[in-house]
Amino acid sequence: MPLPKQGDTVKVTLLNRETIEGVVEWVDGDGLWVKGAERSRWVPLEAFTAPHESHPIDNKEEQASAQRDAGES
Repeated sequence: MPLPKQGDTVKVTLLNRETIEGVVEWVDGDGLWVKGAERSRWVPLEAFTAPHESHPIDNKEEQASAQRDAGES
């Protein structure tokens, strides 16, 4: 997947689960500045290149959901 360029519209979920959606204002060596409707934010390039691993809380929520679903059958 190519990295976004200036003027591209992007939507990315950061590792802290915050979703940023907006237009790329500028790109530097380590990240890019995204101007959103509500706020602007510097986003590290790794947010666009590294696959996000499951967070331990996500695993617990998924397990609990699967157990509830299995109990309804």
